[in-house]
Amino acid sequence: MKKKFVLVIAIVLIAVTTCVLLVGCAPKSPTDFLDKWLSSNSKSMKSGDTVISIYGNVAVSKSKVGNEEFVSYTELDGDNLNMYNGRNHNGKMVWSKSSMTMKEVKEMFRLEEDLKNISDIFKLQMEISPEEFKDFDKNFTKKDGVFVGNEDGKFKGTTIKLSAKEMVITIGDGDKAVVTTYTIGCDKISIPDEAKNA
Repeated sequence: MKKKFVLVIAIVLIAVTTCVLLVGCAPKSPTDFLDKWLSSNSKSMKSGDTVISIYGNVAVSKSKVGNEEFVSYTELDGDNLNMYNGRNHNGKMVWSKSSMTMKEVKEMFRLEEDLKNISDIFKLQMEISPEEFKDFDKNFTKKDGVFVGNEDGKFKGTTIKLSAKEMVITIGDGDKAVVTTYTIGCDKISIPDEAKNA
């Protein structure tokens, strides 16, 4: 009987510890989430028909415009940034490739510091930054587990849903709403041979 009691106590302690750890990992604000997202080695972002994923030093962007599909792979290989661009033409992917040195990338963006990984390059092109949400508590109110932009502020019409691995920002509502989803973690990215051989 004593062994069963000790086992039950151990299970309860493990469950409580797990719950506390999970709650501790949940971001408190978009700034907190974006900091974690930007520093993650594996992440994705989806907005409309465009999905961008980064896994290590390889990124892929997939988008659809009308009936055309576009795919772009970017790979940091040593001091070279290799880019493979594909376009679905009459049901077949047509590939092109190009390459730049990291020195050329640094000069193109007029940077002071060296870029160390694909995430650094992505940060340059990102339209949203953690700084945008620095006064989060003043600009949002939590309603039913969703953060809603205050009616009298610059985030009016914006909602944000946060979890440990995902942030969904919705701007506007109905058919005109723009939904952007940031996810920590993604599948490993493999560049197709057809792209590499273009």
